[in-house]
Amino acid sequence: MKKKNKISKKYSVLISSLAAIIMLGTLSYLQLYIKKEPANALFGKTNEDPGVKTTGVIYPSQYSDNNITQNAIDTDPRFKNIVFPDYGMLSNAISSVGGNVPAFTDLEENGTWLWTPILYITPDYRDEIINGAVANNINTIYISIDSWLDIYVMPDSLEKEQQKKVFDKILEDFIRKANENGIEVDAEAGWRNWAEAGNTYKAFAVLEYAINFNKTHKEKFRGFQFDVEPYLLPGWADNKEDILRNFIILIDQSVSKLNRSNLLFTVTIPEFYDGTNDETPVFSYRGRSKHTLGHLLSILERRSGSKIIVMSYRNVSLGNNGTIDVSANEINEANKYNTKIVIAQETGDVEPPFITFYKTSRKYYDDQISIVKKAFSDEKSFGGIAAHYVNSFFEL
Repeated sequence: MKKKNKISKKYSVLISSLAAIIMLGTLSYLQLYIKKEPANALFGKTNEDPGVKTTGVIYPSQYSDNNITQNAIDTDPRFKNIVFPDYGMLSNAISSVGGNVPAFTDLEENGTWLWTPILYITPDYRDEIINGAVANNINTIYISIDSWLDIYVMPDSLEKEQQKKVFDKILEDFIRKANENGIEVDAEAGWRNWAEAGNTYKAFAVLEYAINFNKTHKEKFRGFQFDVEPYLLPGWADNKEDILRNFIILIDQSVSKLNRSNLLFTVTIPEFYDGTNDETPVFSYRGRSKHTLGHLLSILERRSGSKIIVMSYRNVSLGNNGTIDVSANEINEANKYNTKIVIAQETGDVEPPFITFYKTSRKYYDDQISIVKKAFSDEKSFGGIAAHYVNSFFEL
């Protein structure tokens, strides 16, 4: 009996040790997703049981990673010092007295993203997407044009011109078909390093393409959206202020360039650019100290019809750290300005589970969105909802 007891005790110690190791490993894994919060915050909730009350700052991943062209990622030394026209304060003054002010309506946004590279969009696939958008009451599609950079970097040649014509034609046909069905189309582009030194040429090359497309085609983009997510850069933790200032400079310069166009301007941001949990610093830009959200709102005030899409990714609307909670500060701050806030929701297969409606149901999604809309319906700055992304949204 004594020998048995001794063996039992040894096994108990061993089992306890293994359990502790497994638990520590699990906690470490979860901490990759939740910043500055207890690692056990996620336990007990899954997509089967929406309504997570977890607190913390979520770093949304850039879904375009799955489809992004290498030319949007790499720094090409041939272009890193290229200078694009900057119309600066002169064009700002012109637009303020009635220049190229974009046409827009106060229609509440119900948007979604399409990440498929342009040259892969066949007529059948285009029709499938647009018919699905109609069936799901989508009124705006944000179509990624990052792949324009594959043509941009080509040496001047007949082949380059032919590729551009094909690219233009696919977009023109997509916009025409969408508009015929009551759907607006925005050009979308961005990658985490586009505001960094030697990489801004990518942002401005794509922006210039959208501006020139609208000038030379009957079918036109409603607007242009930057989805640059610099918080995903490797040096983010140690250089937040410099990285965010570079981002603000990019947006400021983009507003100036857009003054000669009829494009609306939208900027997509995470829900912590207001300084949530002290995740982003207050920093000075043009003599003013603000969080990133404050700087953005000040800059976008120069552009009529501007929007900010906030990635308020939660699969529950109410309660602590629900969609309404994490969006309220952006809505309240934007009420002092003319920029609209569009609240984005995730539907893709991403981690952690409480940020996505994946494996829930369309009814559950619609119920939560109805609560969000009701909560913000009387707010001046509320501009609607965006579902990320088109294919996974249709599958709910």
